[in-house]
Amino acid sequence: MALTRRNRNLNRILKHFAFMWVLTVVGMFIATLLPPSIVMPLSIVCLVLLIITCFVRSVKLANSIMYTIPFLMGILLFWITQFFIWELGKELVLLVFGATVVTFIILALIGTLMSADISNWGSYLFTVLIVVIVFSLIFTFVPVSNMFALILAAITVLLFSVYTVYDFNQIRHNYVSDEQVVRMALNLYLDFINLFTNLLEVIWRLKNEFT
Repeated sequence: MALTRRNRNLNRILKHFAFMWVLTVVGMFIATLLPPSIVMPLSIVCLVLLIITCFVRSVKLANSIMYTIPFLMGILLFWITQFFIWELGKELVLLVFGATVVTFIILALIGTLMSADISNWGSYLFTVLIVVIVFSLIFTFVPVSNMFALILAAITVLLFSVYTVYDFNQIRHNYVSDEQVVRMALNLYLDFINLFTNLLEVIWRLKNEFT
């Protein structure tokens, strides 16, 4: 019974995860019609929506917000990748994306096949996430050295690598209820996005540091 439920929820989560990427592609297309000045306001809107989802009790309302986030992220991702394509080249950006896909699959398998229950890691990961978000917001307005920003980006890559293992481990141990399927799909989506964008930042800052 538990195995059947886990497999059913995993399939549902992956379907929502895939649909979120469809919304992302639509958002990236819309971004071609918008000016780059939209990046900062949309970043704030995405952050606010993520905070709102933590407090909204209505599942339908929360799900509609969680579907809006990938669409908005698609617009942001277009401009983020344009920046890195300009700085690193299209081939390297595509290579990093491919490496992120492979890494994400490996981390997913580790989390899914891990027999140990690591649900107690949640509070520690969330604490580190809050610290990373706070520092990232501060550094948006306060200039810091390239090396310091490189370290923060590397820590963020490590954080979301562990989060990917953690999230799939939660699915394995049946901690995802039917009402939390869309939320978990969004978690996995954000795990991937943060892995990809922060890997690009690590490479870009390494390039700046040693060239």
